[in-house]
Amino acid sequence: MIILRFIKMQISRLVKIILFYSGFFALLRRLKPNRKIAILRYHAVVERRKNDYTSPSISISPRQFEKHVRYFSRNYNIISLDRAVELLRGNKPAPENAVVFTFDDGYADNYRAGKILKKYQANGTVYLTAHAVDRREYFWLSEVTTLILKSVKKEFSIGHQGEKTTYSLKNIVQRWRAVRAMIKLIKSNNLQTREAVRVQLRKQLATDQFHHKMQNLMLDWQQIREMQTSGMTFGAHTLTHLNLPNADYEDALQEIAESKVFIEEKTSVPVRHFSYPNSGPYAYFTPAVRNMVENSGYASAVTSAAGFAAAGDDLFAIKRVRTVPSLVETVAGIALSK
Repeated sequence: MIILRFIKMQISRLVKIILFYSGFFALLRRLKPNRKIAILRYHAVVERRKNDYTSPSISISPRQFEKHVRYFSRNYNIISLDRAVELLRGNKPAPENAVVFTFDDGYADNYRAGKILKKYQANGTVYLTAHAVDRREYFWLSEVTTLILKSVKKEFSIGHQGEKTTYSLKNIVQRWRAVRAMIKLIKSNNLQTREAVRVQLRKQLATDQFHHKMQNLMLDWQQIREMQTSGMTFGAHTLTHLNLPNADYEDALQEIAESKVFIEEKTSVPVRHFSYPNSGPYAYFTPAVRNMVENSGYASAVTSAAGFAAAGDDLFAIKRVRTVPSLVETVAGIALSK
């Protein structure tokens, strides 16, 4: 069954590739335009060989990203997130085949992505993890990933709830297994657990090289202000990328409300949009969290749920379109959607 499923997947991918390069998907969208809005979801834009700070499942190379931008600029209508939300709120028809570029987290590599968008007279929105951008603390997801993947140590141990677990780092499979275990532990618990895990990891695995890398991982305010002049806009992605449903109420509210105020003070521009952090096989979005976001004064909030934005949707639970691993799958998904 596994082999048969694999063969079917490969055949499906081959068919999509043929349809893509033949121009079928582009023609299909001209003949049958989509009035829903595809809000594209990106994270890191980095060469695979240089990527030791994010999962390959949420990263894309600059070369591949430029292919995306070039394709969409030629065959679709790229609009701003502000425009998309305005249309959704007013129940107004969107331009045919409209797409919006968005990026989560605020990695420094997004600066290059902004340059690529500008090259094609396009723009996008970057959701910032505010305190990581301000260098008040490291971006914890990348901290965990980098510490484990790059450490010269062969193991480490984590104590939690009176139990101690040792993780082997003898090969890359074990290292990624340890990364996933730490992410699961952190996302499944509150702020106090996250900080306790980070302290233990740093004590055992951190080096001077690690600290230097983390200091330069995220966008800085000068880059952000330059990107603003090129048409990029910036939303909030919390203060520290805390998993909101598992956080204490006061911590969750602070992460949501204060990230808006903090970014506004740094950029002198209103922050209207929010992105819920920590998607994947974890509870990251609840009605209670949604209401916190709306009550904090945002105009919209995007999730990581797959789908398109349309009039009548909840503006604080907007779906997006996954863009990794390939342009072929992304375009096929958009072209074949109803």
